Amino acid sequence: MSALVVAATASVPATAEPGGRTTDAFVQRDGSTLTLQGKPFRFAGTNLYWLGLDENVGGVDHPTYFRINDALKTARAMNATVVRSHTLGTSLGCPQCIQPEAGEFNENAFAPIDYAIARARAYGLRLIVPLTDQWDYYHGGYPTMAKWLGLKEPKDFYTDPRAKAAYKDYVRHVLDHVNPYTGLAYKDDPTIMSWELGNELNDMTRDWVDEMGAYVGKLAPRHLISAGRQQGVDAAALASDEVDIVDVHYYPSSAGAMTADAARVTDRGKVYIAGEHGSDSLTAADALTLADDPDVTGVLSWSLFGHADDHGYVQHDDGFTLHHPGDTAAMRTDVLANAALAKVIAGERQLPAVPVTPPLITAVTKRAGINEIAWRGTAGAHTYRVQRSVEGARGPWTALTTTPLTDNDAPWLDATTPKKRAWYRVTALDRAGRALATSTALNAGPDQDVRIDPLQSWAHTSAHSDSLTCTPDGDGVQVAPRPRHEGQIAWKTQRPQEITAQFDTRGRSGPPTAQITRDGTTWKPVEPAVSTTRGGTLLRIEPPREAVGVRLVWAASSRPAPLTGVTLTEDAASTAATAPGTFRQNPKDGATGVSVTAPLTWTASENAAHYSVTLSTHADLSDPVIDVTGLRTTSYAPPVNLRPNTTYHLRVTAVNGAGTRTADGAPTRFTTGALTVDDFENHPDGAALTAAYVRNTGGGPVTVSLDGEHADGEGRALRAAYDPGTPGYAGVIRSLPTPQDWGGARNLRLWARSDGTENQSLTVQFVAAGIYWEKTVPLTNTDGAMLTLPLADFTNPPWATKGPLDLTHVTQMSFYFNGKAGTAWIDSITATD
Repeated sequence: MSALVVAATASVPATAEPGGRTTDAFVQRDGSTLTLQGKPFRFAGTNLYWLGLDENVGGVDHPTYFRINDALKTARAMNATVVRSHTLGTSLGCPQCIQPEAGEFNENAFAPIDYAIARARAYGLRLIVPLTDQWDYYHGGYPTMAKWLGLKEPKDFYTDPRAKAAYKDYVRHVLDHVNPYTGLAYKDDPTIMSWELGNELNDMTRDWVDEMGAYVGKLAPRHLISAGRQQGVDAAALASDEVDIVDVHYYPSSAGAMTADAARVTDRGKVYIAGEHGSDSLTAADALTLADDPDVTGVLSWSLFGHADDHGYVQHDDGFTLHHPGDTAAMRTDVLANAALAKVIAGERQLPAVPVTPPLITAVTKRAGINEIAWRGTAGAHTYRVQRSVEGARGPWTALTTTPLTDNDAPWLDATTPKKRAWYRVTALDRAGRALATSTALNAGPDQDVRIDPLQSWAHTSAHSDSLTCTPDGDGVQVAPRPRHEGQIAWKTQRPQEITAQFDTRGRSGPPTAQITRDGTTWKPVEPAVSTTRGGTLLRIEPPREAVGVRLVWAASSRPAPLTGVTLTEDAASTAATAPGTFRQNPKDGATGVSVTAPLTWTASENAAHYSVTLSTHADLSDPVIDVTGLRTTSYAPPVNLRPNTTYHLRVTAVNGAGTRTADGAPTRFTTGALTVDDFENHPDGAALTAAYVRNTGGGPVTVSLDGEHADGEGRALRAAYDPGTPGYAGVIRSLPTPQDWGGARNLRLWARSDGTENQSLTVQFVAAGIYWEKTVPLTNTDGAMLTLPLADFTNPPWATKGPLDLTHVTQMSFYFNGKAGTAWIDSITATD
């Protein structure tokens, strides 16, 4: 395991910080560096731009307390020590914003911001907060103020006296706000490391930077001032004595550009940070380069998203989204590189312990009679284990997952759902498979759908009064009316069986009354069963089956009892009285020449909950190469290609709660064709080809390009202009995007063309199961011809490790050009019979 990976996977300190709490100390500037309590302060972290106001929730709204807390914990799990967040300070022009209209302020907009700052403080994270934005996004920016003032051009914001006054008024209102969780005004909170004059301000003037930097610095004299533009080093920020930190952004991420810019900034005596960089392009080598450069004070990735409130992750579509530990192999590599950088650049620094939030099972519902389990994830978890009991919440428990699940597997189908009541629990696991925390069990009967309302938002409710407030309470929330106000909250129901509501009644008034409606308009009181639980009161409501809604109504009280949890149990909406309907599978029986990369498909089976797929090279389906279940769609793409020129036997089975049905005529028999290793049609341009086929720097120069004029008759070929020079060879190496299985092939075929250079030859090399294999052939045909290379003729290079030829896992393909300097063309590479 590399040092970087070790750094990235090191656990978060389990002990709290020692005396002389670092969370109470301000980060300070010392020339071109930062310090904390007299020690150098360097960092890496991420952007959580949405902490104060979100756009990823089906509209613009405040993020839930769970999501804020989860994301900050996730940042710590990635070793972050600093987080940058636009919407903690930029919030203009919308009803949920700090400043909805000119001269109007919305104090309720501070609720998520207060919480985010308090949680960041608790976890030892420092914050960079932009105070406006170049771009007129959902959270507003200086173009919003320009519109309010009727400025002719948005950039007049930097010179118009009214705009300057409006900016100062907004900034003062934000910095003077007192956080109820900490008792500190924002301007006095050491959690905030830096106030950024604005995000990516491209048109800043030196006068504006000087004036606003001085203004913010006077309001918050112990905070640092940062500024920057969209691309490159901003001249005004670099020159101004009022700016401590120059912020530069990079898309894609470039360690070379960062170190060059860092040298320029530090030469002028300023602190340099990369406030944003494309998270998908930071390599492990980049991380080491940046960590080793003392001119680089901070590096922040764009951008991190945590768990959704119900299950899975919050999705974002800008191409730079990070989820921990990563949705794909590529994202997992990105996460490790960013986490490693954060660990190495910060050095030894003790931070407050971060408590683990257990998973929360949010639903056990039926899908054609099969139980489907959804759970809210745990920050820092890598995988999950699902267990089931048919005896009770205390077990005994049976593990249902032989391979741990990820957040992307939720909701998950229990393919062996029993025809009786079942309890489920979910355990979050760390990278090593050790348990972090286990959920509270949730159960459902064979005819029931059970859902939990986490109460983090109003998404599950049908109505609520404006008097209700939502207050964070540990890992949950408390919902209640403001003191001395009435309040109500309602849910729609379909075939309800039971609704339970938990209240914290310690030292408070009794719980609210319950009502039901049969028509959605007229509400009638119902008498719930009341029981006392540890810490509160539980109401159990059993509405009539025809009820379409239930609500809770609080009377006005000085200490209203807050609602802390709701469970809704209804008749199962998706049941199964009979086995799934008939359906067909593909490839058809007897098909030949089937693509080794084509997905297996089938038509939909009526009322199927899921499908299972078995694929084998044996007619009796023994020793299957694929045996998967729980598939919800009508296709399955194997994780690796099928073997070329191989006969397979396929059976697809539809499953529901009443039984199973195999596809008509299953199992069917089909034979695959050749495997296309590369035909050069999927490389969009020469730059992409060069990125895929990387020069071996030990040899002579070689330049590859796409050539549509000299190909095998259609499409494009790889053109290589090379000069073996003193090394005697020139070559390019391609790491295959996914390993290929050539197990059924006997030959490697490719089209090759020579430019007529004397003694021109081509060495074809591949790596199979970690072992190098190669074969050299002369290139003489100046018109181009197909070459057939028997795989049995490939040998280990003299310098390589010897081993058996295992074609089931081919990971690399290389071409070396020998002889004098010249040009050669390659196309249509296949593994075939």
